[in-house]
Amino acid sequence: MNFAELWQTWLKASTSPNEATFVELRQKPDATVTTAVIWMAIYGVVAAIAGLISSLIFAGAIQGALPSALQQLDLPPAELAQVEQALRFLPGNMAAGAGFSSLANIIMVPVWFLIGVGVYHLIARLLGGTGEYGRLAYLSAAFSAPLGIVGTLLSIVPVVSCLTPLISIYTLVLAYFAVKVEHQLSSGRAIMVVVLPALVLIGLAFCFIFSIVGMIVAIQNS
Repeated sequence: MNFAELWQTWLKASTSPNEATFVELRQKPDATVTTAVIWMAIYGVVAAIAGLISSLIFAGAIQGALPSALQQLDLPPAELAQVEQALRFLPGNMAAGAGFSSLANIIMVPVWFLIGVGVYHLIARLLGGTGEYGRLAYLSAAFSAPLGIVGTLLSIVPVVSCLTPLISIYTLVLAYFAVKVEHQLSSGRAIMVVVLPALVLIGLAFCFIFSIVGMIVAIQNS
């Protein structure tokens, strides 16, 4: 793998939001789904490492806060000893669970990426697109991998973690250009391809929230 060329491709795709960028990238000989999977796997590895670091930090914070929190409960010594014994392995178990979840990112990041590209590809086809799935995956990975890595690293630092939603929005802008160029769609149809899945997810999230709120209200009124 030529890391110099990899860096140039990632930098160009993620910092040049225009059609000319993606017209150039789609003509590369390695514009295939295999390349896309490799790039997203790299992102998955970084996400796994970052997740492990975050879980260890969180577990350490919990372990350090438990003694003072238990003291504030003002329990009898016998009961306090039982609670301490029950919670003895809590930080370690939490760290292990979070660590396993983080390691799963190595596989799940490429899998969810391929599914997401498949959704875009299907909608684009239904709207008259003529592009190829493999090239769309390549174009999408060219910016999704580096921006995903940046977002993951930013999420570790609380002060700048608020920037991650902006990265997500910017990713949608780049996805618009990738879909438009690869599938030769009009601006309006390319926007529909990118926006429709996001609207569906937002709608499902609101339905879930309203369902939870409704259950809580029903329980309180019963």
